[in-house]
Amino acid sequence: MVHSHKITSLWCCLELKKTAMGNKESTPEKKGSPETEAVEKDKEVNVSLLNLQVGLIRKAWKHPSADSLLVEEIDVGDAKLRQVVSGLAKYFDPDELMNRRVVLITNVKPGKLRDVMSEGLVLCASSKDHTVVEPLIPPESAKIGECISFSGIDGKPEGVLNPKKKQFEKIAPNLFTDDKGVATFKGIPFMTSGGPCTSSISKASIK
Repeated sequence: MVHSHKITSLWCCLELKKTAMGNKESTPEKKGSPETEAVEKDKEVNVSLLNLQVGLIRKAWKHPSADSLLVEEIDVGDAKLRQVVSGLAKYFDPDELMNRRVVLITNVKPGKLRDVMSEGLVLCASSKDHTVVEPLIPPESAKIGECISFSGIDGKPEGVLNPKKKQFEKIAPNLFTDDKGVATFKGIPFMTSGGPCTSSISKASIK
């Protein structure tokens, strides 16, 4: 009988320990669920973070100290023109960019490129071998300064993109032209009041 009591007590202890461990394992962890993490990741690569506007290049000239760069003054409907530095010198003479419509990211953090202030980023389509590069082309009927929209995608642009978060770098792999040269985000066209933005380069990356 003594042995029986010992065995029963031991069994009870094991069951209590097992139950306690089971309760511990069933306690929800504070770590986000896969669904929550997926939503957060989608936010990071959402094109709505970018403030994309139709711009018009009013003036362009060679960068004073960098052969690969051009400097442009771009009208986006504000009282003051935006000065933007672009790596287009290899592909265009400054005169070729005059009065050209472009798609401009206007909420990048302003900064100097080789000592010249830049207040935006001109989006360009590029062939796979990067031998052909050109700015995206908004329709002529699109209004200067109007924002680019994407069907089914809502969201408010960041006030200023945070370079440390590499927001544009995460979005850029999803920007490309389709087989007809229409600029898209994950296949959804860059739309303006006058229609989609395009490029003469089909199936191109956009940066």
